[in-house]
Amino acid sequence: MRISVIIPTLNEESHIEKTLQSVIKQEGNYEFYVVDGGSTDNTVAIAKRYACVISSKRGRAIQMNAGAKLCKGDILLFLHADTLLPDNAFREIRKRMKDDTVVGGSFYIEFDADNFILRGISFISRFDFRIFHFGDQGIFVRRDVFQALRGYKEIPIMEDYDFYKRLAGQGKVVLLRMPVISSARRFVKKGVVRQLLINKLVVLSYWAGVDIQTIKRFYDDMR
Repeated sequence: MRISVIIPTLNEESHIEKTLQSVIKQEGNYEFYVVDGGSTDNTVAIAKRYACVISSKRGRAIQMNAGAKLCKGDILLFLHADTLLPDNAFREIRKRMKDDTVVGGSFYIEFDADNFILRGISFISRFDFRIFHFGDQGIFVRRDVFQALRGYKEIPIMEDYDFYKRLAGQGKVVLLRMPVISSARRFVKKGVVRQLLINKLVVLSYWAGVDIQTIKRFYDDMR
């Protein structure tokens, strides 16, 4: 199975190289796209050392959809620019996707900072509660299923949660028992408790049917 990796970027020069390196050390047949939304730093120059770089309109969902349109792989893997794949990630994805009933899945998450609350978040992410699974956990999906779902909804926030929920309606979604390592930078910048509360308020607002533009303004204001 060929895996297509899509990473959306915007001014990620401080984190992108480690993520790219975690991809190129994987085994087997794959293709690799970085979809940049108009970076003004060295993100593009760094990415070109490792991947095919394309330009897109800004917006994570827009960028991921743009990358997916170019992909020829059997499986699409969407990865955040500050998230590191574990060793043998591709091998594990291929192993689980040999089951024709599996349409996609994700990893559980660990953070690059040692904090008991972040350890708690990581622990919760090991359980298959789909309300806790987001794009920073590395979402993978069969390409034909992604196309049937018409990709990500091009909304300004919660596009990953929305997609994962729709994906679960297509067949079996699996949680791999290996972690991706995500940057804790937002938690460090804002404070772990504050950022956690912001995240939960955003999710609760989405569940409650609050207008997505209102949620985005709230999230931006709180950042």
